[in-house]
Amino acid sequence: MEKRVESLLAQQKDLEKQLKSVQQKQAAELARGLVAKAQTLGSTPAIIENLGAMDGDFLQSVADALKGQFKGVVVLGGSANNAVSLVATVSPDFTKKLPAGKILQTIAPLVGGRGGGKPDNARGGGKDVSKLDEALSKAAEMLKVGC
Repeated sequence: MEKRVESLLAQQKDLEKQLKSVQQKQAAELARGLVAKAQTLGSTPAIIENLGAMDGDFLQSVADALKGQFKGVVVLGGSANNAVSLVATVSPDFTKKLPAGKILQTIAPLVGGRGGGKPDNARGGGKDVSKLDEALSKAAEMLKVGC
């Protein structure tokens, strides 16, 4: 019985590694597509997207994949399990003017939640899935006027 449990645990660990690898590949592929959709808001290069049924960890993976490909402000939103997830990353050239933590502190209350973090990376969330697009629009407004 003990050997069977160990075998099952080893199998589970292997499956989790495979899943994580697949998710990282998906995040990198999605990031490449998002770079093509980048826009300039005010004087700031930006990617602001609702990625649909995605959780915060996947959004963070996409944002991390974008770091090497895109210089500017990235704000991603998604909803999974009746909750909103938000992630913002800001490249070093823009952190003084548009800190990621401030962006999320401003938009997360719109979805009934909280957010915050460092100038270059922040996360947040809330419960009101219906307000996700409104929150992302607010982020775009902030960039247009320079926060």
